[in-house]
Amino acid sequence: MTGLDVALGSIRGAFQGAIPSPIATVSSDGTPNSTYLSVIWYIDEERVGISNQFLGKTAVNLRANPRVAIRVVEPTTMIEYELDATHLRSERSGEVFEAVRARLEAIAAQSGMEDVFRLKAIEVLRVDRCAPASGAPQPEGTMRGAADLLLRLDVFVRRLSECRDLAEATRVALETMEDLFGYRHSILLVVADDEEQLFTLATNGYATSGVGSEVSMDEGVIGVAARRRRQVRLADVDRLALAAAAPLPSSDQRKEIPRPGLDHARSMLATPLVLHDRLIGVLYLDSETPGHFDAEAGGLVEILAGHLAVTIALLEAGGLEPLTVEADSPADPSPQSGVAAATVVFHDHDGSVLIDGDYIIRGVPGRILFSLLSEHERSGRSEFTNREIRLDRSIGLPAGNDNLEARLLTLRRRLADRSDPFGLERVGRGRLHLTVDSDITLVRDDE
Repeated sequence: MTGLDVALGSIRGAFQGAIPSPIATVSSDGTPNSTYLSVIWYIDEERVGISNQFLGKTAVNLRANPRVAIRVVEPTTMIEYELDATHLRSERSGEVFEAVRARLEAIAAQSGMEDVFRLKAIEVLRVDRCAPASGAPQPEGTMRGAADLLLRLDVFVRRLSECRDLAEATRVALETMEDLFGYRHSILLVVADDEEQLFTLATNGYATSGVGSEVSMDEGVIGVAARRRRQVRLADVDRLALAAAAPLPSSDQRKEIPRPGLDHARSMLATPLVLHDRLIGVLYLDSETPGHFDAEAGGLVEILAGHLAVTIALLEAGGLEPLTVEADSPADPSPQSGVAAATVVFHDHDGSVLIDGDYIIRGVPGRILFSLLSEHERSGRSEFTNREIRLDRSIGLPAGNDNLEARLLTLRRRLADRSDPFGLERVGRGRLHLTVDSDITLVRDDE
């Protein structure tokens, strides 16, 4: 047990980097040195870590004289705490090192400074004293708060378990996270067919849905969380002079779906969805409030993401497909009158589809759309099945975990977001209905 006046776990908000922490060391000849660090990393109730990527004099002093003084600030109460610590060792691998490296990579990816934020080591410190600098009382947790959290978790799990298909589950999950836990803005992304991208499957709280927008595995906090399969939290994006999850420039802007996200996000949290070492996707949250996602929020979201990963995998496998007619949109599915003819251009090299020059989607969803439209043009068919889509060689679904349900849902939601002359609805177990409300001209570009 620790003998600290203030338990480190009770002030974990002070270790998320919302407010920089001054750190002081002394050289072998007694010369003091001080600097500021963005994050003091909480390890456990007795140890913290500091990242060594820029440390110069501080690192030298720690090896000559292991005593160090640190001041941290709990951002919600603004109470300052003094830490007296002893340097134990440097770590260049292991759980803590990888977690800190993922955070730094996220900062670097957001700010375009990949060659600057290179983690050399984690300096592990034993905390010998932790006390309020101003004499303020130690914060106290309550059993009532813990019990309330368990009740809300129970409601979340129950609501998710009642969902019968992927469309319902993804919508309910994000809406329930806002309803029960106050996470107003969220994005669910899943792994694309090339396994180098993620695409947006569902969103909540933004002006536009952004369904179908893509994020590469080397882009921002989302990419780092996916690549490293670790949760990434950024407590104050503005202070770090980062862009708020804005899309990177594209070499072909016509093939870019605007990505959702707050224009002035200050806090970001990206959590990978992993099941049996398989990366399913990433759950991303942002907020305009600095330090909004503390360590407790990070732990909670990891639990929510775990349940969501299991649910997606189950529904992808067809375990709970609906038996009744179901559609994404309440709009009247009857044909629209007066809709002008449309030209649909399909680019075979990347599966992208453009309607009257506007980019719609690419990859497997694009190939599915063009295949269905082509068959409709040839035979007049409007009813299709998941089975024939899987067997369609022109679509090129990968063997094994093909994520067909997620791809179909992305396509359906993308079409529903627009006013195109056709739509795609699910009408039963493994069955789809294609609605075409005007004449269309199909153009295939094989170059």
